[in-house]
Amino acid sequence: MDNIPEHPGKIMFVDGLTQEVTKEVMASEVPFSIRFIETDAGYVPVVKIVNFMTEERNIIRQYGPNDELLQSTVQRAD
Repeated sequence: MDNIPEHPGKIMFVDGLTQEVTKEVMASEVPFSIRFIETDAGYVPVVKIVNFMTEERNIIRQYGPNDELLQSTVQRAD
């Protein structure tokens, strides 16, 4: 893969309902597909993952180093 930027180092996992940081992990500890999101401009490192879990659905938002929303995924909770 070409033009992959260096990752800043850590990924912060946040509970979307409480805004509490639930854990921080080194980017090297997670798969490439979690560390980076491919955008029209190329690969962008993910530094924050926010999980909004309700009874009906789970919404996962991944953010880049400039706090830009890179991807949002909605899953049914059942």
